[in-house]
Amino acid sequence: MVEVTCSFCGGHGKDSFGIMSWLSTCCVCGGRGVVQVPALRGRCAHCRGTGAVKTFTCTVCRGTGWVPVLPGLLPVCPECQDTGDGASSALTCLNCRGRGWVAPAKETGSENW
Repeated sequence: MVEVTCSFCGGHGKDSFGIMSWLSTCCVCGGRGVVQVPALRGRCAHCRGTGAVKTFTCTVCRGTGWVPVLPGLLPVCPECQDTGDGASSALTCLNCRGRGWVAPAKETGSENW
C-alpha cells in the first residue's frame, strides 16, 4: 500500500462540493488529505480518477480515484470500451465492474474474474 493525495477532496481534507457545509470533513480521507491505495494501481475509469461521479463518491474506487490492477497487459472491456460506464454514465459497467478492463480469460475457463 502507498499513500496518495485524496482525489475526492484534492488533498484539502474538506468536502469539495460543500453539500453539508464548506467546513465538512472529506468522507473519503477523513480530513487527512491522503488515502492508502494498492501499490499496483491504475486510474479509475468510471470517475476518470476524480473520485466522484456527479457529486457522489465513486462506487468503483470508493473516492480514491485509483483501482487495483493486475500485472501485465489487460484487455479493454468490450462492453464499455474503457469508460467504466454502463447504460447511464452514473452507473458502472456490469461486465468490468467499472474498471474499464477485464482480467485475461483463464485457459481452463472463460471467467472474467
